[in-house]
Amino acid sequence: MFKSLFSKAFFINLLLIISVTILIIWGIFKYLNSYTLNGETISVPQLEGLTIAEVEKTLKEKNLRYQILDSIYIEKGEKGVVLEQQPLADELVKQNRTIYITTSKIIAPKISMPDVIDMSLRLASAKIESYGLRVGKLSYFPSECVNCVLETKIKGKKIDINQAIAKGSVIDLILGSGTSAEKVLVPYIIGLTIEETTNRLQASFLNIGATIYDDCVTSIDSINAKVYKQTPIHSENTAINMGSSVDLWLTCDTAKIKIQTPSVNDSTEFMNE
Repeated sequence: MFKSLFSKAFFINLLLIISVTILIIWGIFKYLNSYTLNGETISVPQLEGLTIAEVEKTLKEKNLRYQILDSIYIEKGEKGVVLEQQPLADELVKQNRTIYITTSKIIAPKISMPDVIDMSLRLASAKIESYGLRVGKLSYFPSECVNCVLETKIKGKKIDINQAIAKGSVIDLILGSGTSAEKVLVPYIIGLTIEETTNRLQASFLNIGATIYDDCVTSIDSINAKVYKQTPIHSENTAINMGSSVDLWLTCDTAKIKIQTPSVNDSTEFMNE
């Protein structure tokens, strides 16, 4: 009988001790959790879509810091705002925690204009888009190369190969429409620079063909080189189809340039076949 009572009392006390211990441990965790939430941790605010100025103000109020991990350019969407953040919004962190963010660039990065001259429209469009650029307006000019790219422009200004342009720019293309049955007199271009020659030929709806420079011409002074020979030559009887090309020989040696008085008016003249 005594043994039975002793065993019963022992187990009751043991259960009480275990219960009290559990309650104490639970109370400690409850207290620590409440203390941590109210004093040491902060809910991370939503930063995505905010500007840097807004981020600084928001985090300062929360006693948090930030660091820009990366800045990327996006063609569409708002510029200069937070795209991603880590930790995410509503996560609990300690005070003075650094929030890492990725932002969108305000200014588009510069890239080199790809070489698409003489390419077909299909190939040129694919190459332009692969560089993060867009194809804009298509214009046609008489040329022996049908549907080939003759020139590239941005907002009406000619763009040269490898020229620095903003990523995402719209590239307008001048394409060849084929030669016309209408004839045009070959203009006299001896003594002109390459830029002057281009303007003169375009006024006659003609294109520059092969360009051959003398050894004296370097990449630096080629802009100032002048035409000393042309094919076809200029004469009152030399007429070619609109869109045809004129081959040029250029030099820096003024002794080679023998300018003659044109035999006919040098303005654009057309002839009926």
